[in-house]
Amino acid sequence: MPLIMMSGFPASGKTTRAHQIKGFFESKISELSPTDPRIARLKVHIVSDDSLGLSREAYREARPEKDARATFYAAIKRLLSQNDIVIADGMNYIKGYRYQLHCEAKALLTPSCVVHVGAPAEKCKEWNVSAVDEGVDESGGKGEGPGDVVGGHRREAYAPDVLDNLIFRYEEPNGMSRWDSPLFTVPWMDEDIPGEEMWNAMVNNEAVKPHQATILKPAVEANYLQVLDKATQEVVLAVVEHQKMHGAGGSVTIPEASNKIELPTNHVGLPQLQRMRRQFISFNRQHTAEKTSLKNMFVEYLNGELE
Repeated sequence: MPLIMMSGFPASGKTTRAHQIKGFFESKISELSPTDPRIARLKVHIVSDDSLGLSREAYREARPEKDARATFYAAIKRLLSQNDIVIADGMNYIKGYRYQLHCEAKALLTPSCVVHVGAPAEKCKEWNVSAVDEGVDESGGKGEGPGDVVGGHRREAYAPDVLDNLIFRYEEPNGMSRWDSPLFTVPWMDEDIPGEEMWNAMVNNEAVKPHQATILKPAVEANYLQVLDKATQEVVLAVVEHQKMHGAGGSVTIPEASNKIELPTNHVGLPQLQRMRRQFISFNRQHTAEKTSLKNMFVEYLNGELE
């Protein structure tokens, strides 16, 4: 069943919102279970850094952060099934990481959404200090709403420099991107979540249609990785050549692909393109698709990353 990805600045109140969502969904399940066997089988889970025993200090350096994200990702993957609703209570602040989680849900033909918990950076810093002083949840307040205490125990705060760095690196969700849609934005001052809208989108929707970019198949072709590498390299070279001839911005037509790349107004350097290419290959190395499909998939990925 659905994957609900929480996203927002650190210490913005994501854990409180995650528990609000869990409570609402469990209430709906209890209400509808007597008349709907499909609903009766559903269970709701929250996966968070706290539940996995991951320290906030993991975000100080690249390697431990990568390991922490891998642990988080593996826990979500284990829980995702047709009868489990998984709430990914993390920052999920990297676009490529949300794309990867979206692909896992899509591979199981189950929907996903993003809940953006909106709070100003200064408010997050204030709440982060409160987490140390008063032992409240990651949002730092008390009582009802974003500052509700969850679990009745003190939550680890972020070191100020780690907090500043994570806020600086945060990549805000965009509802126009396939992997960030549907997008539900919950401002920090709102007491409630859009529970009914989320339930209707995640549980009452029709079965998710398979997509060429997310159906996992065995990589039976011996040269599949070479084909994947060559197809993505051709797309990168096309972008580089376009910028040499026309400068930054504009649309790039890719041979053998039906879609175009829409470039931003600033120049996109080769190192940045190669980084995105390597990430795309990492996400799709176990998939199989025709060469033209691979190019369309990569074009779609680049358009999401470059917006």
